[in-house]
Amino acid sequence: MISASEPLRGEIVVTWPTFDLDDPMTGRRLVDAGLSVRLEPKLGARTATETRELLGDAVGVIASTDPFDRELFQSRPNLRVIARTGVGFDAIDVAAANAAGVVIATTPGAGEETVADHTLALMLSLVRRISEHDRSVRSRRWDRAGALTPGDMVGATVGLIGCGVIGQAVIRRVLSFGSRVLVNDPALSAPPAGTELCSLDELFASCDVISIHVPLTDGTRGLIGADELSSMKPGAVLVNAARGHIVDESALAHALRSGHLAAAALDVFEEEPPFDSELLALPNTVLTPHIGGLSTRAIAEMTARATASVLQVLRGEVATDAIHQG
Repeated sequence: MISASEPLRGEIVVTWPTFDLDDPMTGRRLVDAGLSVRLEPKLGARTATETRELLGDAVGVIASTDPFDRELFQSRPNLRVIARTGVGFDAIDVAAANAAGVVIATTPGAGEETVADHTLALMLSLVRRISEHDRSVRSRRWDRAGALTPGDMVGATVGLIGCGVIGQAVIRRVLSFGSRVLVNDPALSAPPAGTELCSLDELFASCDVISIHVPLTDGTRGLIGADELSSMKPGAVLVNAARGHIVDESALAHALRSGHLAAAALDVFEEEPPFDSELLALPNTVLTPHIGGLSTRAIAEMTARATASVLQVLRGEVATDAIHQG
């Protein structure tokens, strides 16, 4: 173990776009510890090959959503730690990292309530038709009823697919509106207070609002496809602030164009940025740039904790936020 007063050596590559080199809790802290810092912000799509090439001989990474594959871990022997600003690590081959002795750390607890806030904002935007009314007024129309009449959360049936920390935070918010809440999560033996457990088929058939809160795994990839969308209640709205590959976007676009679903709100996409997605052309969508877990507070906490994880690993300590220790 290296003492806190002993200088560290090596380069840290930072792909998290908002990293501040002068912040005493982040950039300045790394430099004061003896490390060099190179900013490589992820501002668009990035392949695993591109990630591998930009790392060079870095000993650590403070990472956005960059992909880290087996070849990267095999070809970068100096790499010791990847600290993700967020909780998702589906873009990282954790088994390969473990084999290479690379520690993976995330920042649980920093952004979950923020994601729940964003999910609720998306729900309300769809149910109250905020974006459509905004466009209407800007077009010098005053459509106070008729085709753009909004709905209510009170009395609506809201279905959650997945009920982890974020799902439970969403439930607390939704129940305050007087909504009925149905939950599908095989890991639950009893429903959270005020909710009902049900099958996916029951949830699809019954819910006015459906919100996704499962991680991306082999079992959830493509979970919501054409068959699932067609079995949803006509006129329902869908919210996805989890992971893009859970929903088949082409099938979703078809369900929206046909009118079977009234609207959808997505914060995550199959390809990010989604500039070629057919969803961009549909008026009954609300689309945000994978910002559900971000706020001024959450960004500061995630960045500081990712920085701390890098320093802990390089000093030979157990990283507080490690999902495994390499």
